Amino acid sequence: MTLPPLWRNRLITVGAAALALWLGAKLAEQAYFWPILITGTLSLLSLRRLLALPVEGLLLGLALFGYLAGNRGFAQISLAGNFPLLPAEFVLLIGGLILGMQSAFGRQGIVQRDALNLAIAIWIGVGSVRLGFDLKAYGFSAMRDFALVYYAAFFFLAQYAARDDRTERWLQGCLLAGFAAMLVLYPLVDHFADFFLSTLTLRGSPLIFFKGDLVGTMLMAGGVLVYMRLESYHRPLATVASLVLIGAGLTTNNRASLVGLFTVTLLLLLGRRWKFAATQATAAVVAGIAILFIANLTNLSWRQTPLFGVYERVASLTDPLGQQRYSGEDTYNKGDNNRFRAVWWRTVFDETIGGNPVFGLGFGTDLAAGFIREYYPEQSDEFDARSPHNVMLTTFGRTGIVGLVPLLLISGLLAQRVIGAARSGKPTLGLWCAAWVILVSACFGVVLEGPMGAVMFWSILGLAHGRDSLNSQSDITVTPPLHAGPKTTSA
Repeated sequence: MTLPPLWRNRLITVGAAALALWLGAKLAEQAYFWPILITGTLSLLSLRRLLALPVEGLLLGLALFGYLAGNRGFAQISLAGNFPLLPAEFVLLIGGLILGMQSAFGRQGIVQRDALNLAIAIWIGVGSVRLGFDLKAYGFSAMRDFALVYYAAFFFLAQYAARDDRTERWLQGCLLAGFAAMLVLYPLVDHFADFFLSTLTLRGSPLIFFKGDLVGTMLMAGGVLVYMRLESYHRPLATVASLVLIGAGLTTNNRASLVGLFTVTLLLLLGRRWKFAATQATAAVVAGIAILFIANLTNLSWRQTPLFGVYERVASLTDPLGQQRYSGEDTYNKGDNNRFRAVWWRTVFDETIGGNPVFGLGFGTDLAAGFIREYYPEQSDEFDARSPHNVMLTTFGRTGIVGLVPLLLISGLLAQRVIGAARSGKPTLGLWCAAWVILVSACFGVVLEGPMGAVMFWSILGLAHGRDSLNSQSDITVTPPLHAGPKTTSA
């Protein structure tokens, strides 16, 4: 028995109204789990139908946009009340289940047989074994530190999603939209902090809130990605968009992103791609002359211009022990920042060498304890950072040499792919370059230890590798056998 269309529509309307009333009551009680779950599911199904994209690709794209546009605010949204089901973990849960089912049915293997896939799989495996020994001793603290490793699973999720052309375009579109949103929202948060911190909130936490050093890193990565993606279509637009993003990145006072930009430019030169370097150099000279000219007209010392701040940030990069003095309004503390890192890095290295250099000190171990005793002997109760602002040392401290070697291999393979993509003109060059900028920044800050940087890095890396693998397979052609012509005899 089937209901007439009129009665079916009436029942759907009544059910939807009852659901809306119930969800409204939950929202009034500040119980957000079911409203978020139901609304998100319906929205996801609608988007899936509208865009004809797989669920895992949709979720990954929305996460990439969210971490760029909302940054730390988006990262701390809990989808399950007091239980820490955060956006990255939710996407991994759903995407992992889908990939697991696809692999079980033999449609697609999760780990491909190549050096990058194997290096990442080994890194995750080593970390997982190390975690098995640390959970009992440190509990949730060990699991929290293990996020450094399990975020690498986004590589496999993005690699799988990248094999579909429409999903790949969706993911790159989400990246570009996220960079544009960050470019607009970051200064708005700075100028209207009360609105974003007090009004636009969920459970008392801001929905949009930026970690300054990560903004600089992402804007630099976005500048390189946009340039490489648009260069072949519209070079003037690529140049302008890239310079705007990189210029905005310079205003964040983040030095690690400068190192990332400089080193990726060197890799591009090694790959015989000089136009990006020439564009940046030309823009830097023109901007410098313009700033000095305006300063001369207004009787300002060049020390009072933004150019002096950039100069001191660059100069501080050659002062690893913080022995020089800096006088800029935004750079006066760069020497102390350098000493901060130098002392912490040495402390973690010495403790790991003296403790367990092969397998590390483990997840959950307080890598800041010795550093605090030396650097902040009177302020230990106020220091809550857990990572020594260097992903290589964090990995060495927690997993020892056996965990550091795969990560070094991943870094070497990434540098090789940047150079190779530059020489061959692959369309994925921008993705490889963006991943490199983020990785270099992670060697000077807390980037891959949290979802705001880790989800971006591993997803971009997986997207680039997935597209290259697909393109290399499509380039393989079977050459037909050569058949000899009919046999003839001469007279």
